[in-house]
Amino acid sequence: MNGATEHEGMLDLVAVAALGALPAADLRFVTLHLAACAECRAEYDALRPAADVVGLIAEEPVDTLRSARMKKRLLAAIAPTASTRRAPAARAGLIWSSSLVAAAAVVFALVSTVQDIRLRSDLANAQRTTSQLQTRVAETQRTNENERDMLADLFAANAKRYTVADGEVVARGSHVYFALRALPALPKGKVYQAWTLAKGAKTVAPSVTFTPNASGSAVVQLPADAAALAAVALTVEPEGGSKAPTSKPTFIQPLS
Repeated sequence: MNGATEHEGMLDLVAVAALGALPAADLRFVTLHLAACAECRAEYDALRPAADVVGLIAEEPVDTLRSARMKKRLLAAIAPTASTRRAPAARAGLIWSSSLVAAAAVVFALVSTVQDIRLRSDLANAQRTTSQLQTRVAETQRTNENERDMLADLFAANAKRYTVADGEVVARGSHVYFALRALPALPKGKVYQAWTLAKGAKTVAPSVTFTPNASGSAVVQLPADAAALAAVALTVEPEGGSKAPTSKPTFIQPLS
């Protein structure tokens, strides 16, 4: 047996040792060899992380390249020609083919399991992404529909329009809007807040808060039935809004 063949046989034993499936007697022999052979030691160090996954039951991601190398090494070790191999002259006896078969079976099962886990994970991620995209599309569609409805109300010939400071109050059907322009800039920590007065009520109810854009413009739909309102108003309030007005109204507009 030449040196190359002996060394190839030793690499087979190193692969099984990395997996932790080598009998104690052979492990001592391989350990002594690893101390003196840099190539075999590098092979052991490369394969060991993949073998460690067996003990963790695939709880951590597997380096598929190293797993593939171990599979290749073990396949070579249990090939028909392996039955005629002998360990290096320093160690007589047959290579532990049964241990190699068991080790190969464990590696094949491990790699197959990890690949299945990855496929399931990829599928789950794809399903989550699809669901998120569908939700975004639905939200965009609702927003577009609301904007179309708002524009139709604001420019409808039959809409009721009330001129107020800095803009208009527009009512159409059950909808009521503030279409405001050139609103004064807000102090820090302040917002504009809408108020509604229901027919027959004596006090106003808090409605939406908002801030205008840089030019002082804002178009706001109030979440109230216009037909049930006697009046609307606007004030400046602390961020988060108030339960009752804390400042003089910018305007109070009856709806008739």
